[in-house]
Order: sequence, then C-alpha cells, then structure tokens
Amino acid sequence: KSEYCSCYETYIKTFFSSVKEEPYNPTGSIFHKQKIVRYGTNVRNTQLPLEQRAEAAKNIGLLAYTGGPNAGMHASEYIQDLIDILHMPGTSANVRILVLQGLCGICYINYSNQNKVKDLNLADVLFVCLIEDENSSPASNHITMVKFWVCYLLTVLCCNNIPYIRILQELGGQLLETKLKILSSMEWSGWPDNYAEVLFSLLGFHKGQLTSGI
Repeated sequence: KSEYCSCYETYIKTFFSSVKEEPYNPTGSIFHKQKIVRYGTNVRNTQLPLEQRAEAAKNIGLLAYTGGPNAGMHASEYIQDLIDILHMPGTSANVRILVLQGLCGICYINYSNQNKVKDLNLADVLFVCLIEDENSSPASNHITMVKFWVCYLLTVLCCNNIPYIRILQELGGQLLETKLKILSSMEWSGWPDNYAEVLFSLLGFHKGQLTSGI
C-alpha cells in the first residue's frame, strides 16, 4: 500500500495540489453524484458545442478526484463517452486537453477505473496522440501540449500498474521510446515534473538513453 501511494506522492499528487480533497461524507457523496450526472448529461448531449462537452468532461474528472471512491464509481459511467470524443477526427487540441484532464481525475489512484480504460483500449488512442506529427498541424505548440497531457495521463495509469506498463511496452516499442526521448528534451515549464521523463523511467527504458541520440 505504502509503495503504491509513494509513486503518486512523488510524481502525481503535486499536480493536483491546488485542488482540495474532501473527506468522505454521505451528503457530499450525493452532491458529487448529482453534479457528475449533470455534467455527464452535457458530455452526452451531441447538440452542445464540442468544447462545452469537453469542459463537462474536465469537471467530471475534478469531481471524481475530490469526491473519493464513490464519485470515481459514478464518473466511470462516462469513461467511454470521453474516449469517444478523443476518437473524433479533427478534434481541436483544446478539446482533447480538456478530455485528457477529465480522464486524469477519473483514473487518479482509482485502480478500478484504470482497469476500465485498459479494457476500453484507451492506450491505443493515447499512443496515436503521442506519435502525431506536429508538422501536420499549423498549431504545433498546441499539439505538443496535448502530448504533454498524454504523458501525464499515462503516468497516472502506469504508477504501480504493471499490466498497463506491459501494454504500453508491447504497443509502443521503439517508436514510443523515441517519442518520449524527444518530449523529455522539451521545456516542461509550469509542470511539477517532466512527465515524459517520468514515463520513460516507469516503462523501464534505460535512463542513459534519454540524452543519447536526440
């Protein structure tokens, strides 16, 4: 248990330090459920602008993070919807970032939700985002920020989760290693850590390779 938490304490929790964690209480649980359902309705409302749906996805993640295990369980009902948005062709970088932020909150220290996104093949979607060619988009700096959030989410998913680490190793191979090398050499100003470097280490790539061949 302590080893499980230490990974999050070291790499992840600082990113959520500005968000207040609330102790569990029945009234608060009902409040979180009601708000999650309300935002979930927005996520599924295809008549709303996509950015508004993505904002709702981010808010579900924040509620899952602050509301404890019960909130995480209610939030899990919308995981497929968030993944579906990431699947949409031509989705803007801002929309993808909001959805990734939502998934980070939903999966944070929640092994059940981590297993659910594994079963829904989220790794495949994130890998595609990670290897996207920045030069194919005029807003390449925004694409890079998407990749930073993908690295962060994958770090959340891989912390003390050996099955997910194995999936990424098998899925990504040399291409993933190369992409993480490049991303780890970039400026991560404003982030608590260089999550490309953290992920590189979690996946078992040799640390000495980070500075070689870039």
